[in-house]
Amino acid sequence: MSVRVEFAPGAWIDSRLAVWLEKLRTLVVADLHWGYSASHRARGNLVPVWGDDVIEQRLRALIADYAPEEMIWLGDCLHAAEGRAGAERFLQETNVPVVVVRGNHDVRWRFDACVEAVTRGPFFFHHGDASVEVPEDAIEVIGHLHPAIVWRDGAGTRLKLPALVASARRWVLPAFSPWAAGAAWRASGGETLHAISAKRIFAVAPVSHGVDTSTR
Repeated sequence: MSVRVEFAPGAWIDSRLAVWLEKLRTLVVADLHWGYSASHRARGNLVPVWGDDVIEQRLRALIADYAPEEMIWLGDCLHAAEGRAGAERFLQETNVPVVVVRGNHDVRWRFDACVEAVTRGPFFFHHGDASVEVPEDAIEVIGHLHPAIVWRDGAGTRLKLPALVASARRWVLPAFSPWAAGAAWRASGGETLHAISAKRIFAVAPVSHGVDTSTR
């Protein structure tokens, strides 16, 4: 069973690594990297054939639970163009309108409906790989950075969890891909990190004993 936490008024982070915008009835996911294994195998890297089914099942479960009016894929929807089949099939079959924001991994994807950025209510969505002009007073919502939180106990134990990073003007979403390990996040002033596990989501102070948010 999934859990969710309201991290801002009307905005919920679901343990399945999606953000639910209640008033807009919109689900947002970032960095799906659909076709990761197919893309690698096309280049001769024999990684396991795994991951796309996890992405599809999680998306369908989120749609069933939230009944969104819209879904936003926040860039790096594919890992590479060779892995596009599953994503394109899903887009053809789903009854939910999907806004596909282009990420740096999507540049060779010949999908005409891709957009560079989109605005919905007070939110400005783009992938986050390039500097863009954010509308005044908008909350910037990005992916790309795969934020994670790392704990070390000094005796060799290490735990990493995906994270949502939220401040008054910017949110950074965790990577949706099951292949994404995440990058340890160095928090700056005004940011709250939300560690995400399957059964619990909790805010983490930017600096505290036993919490490593460095990029080492």
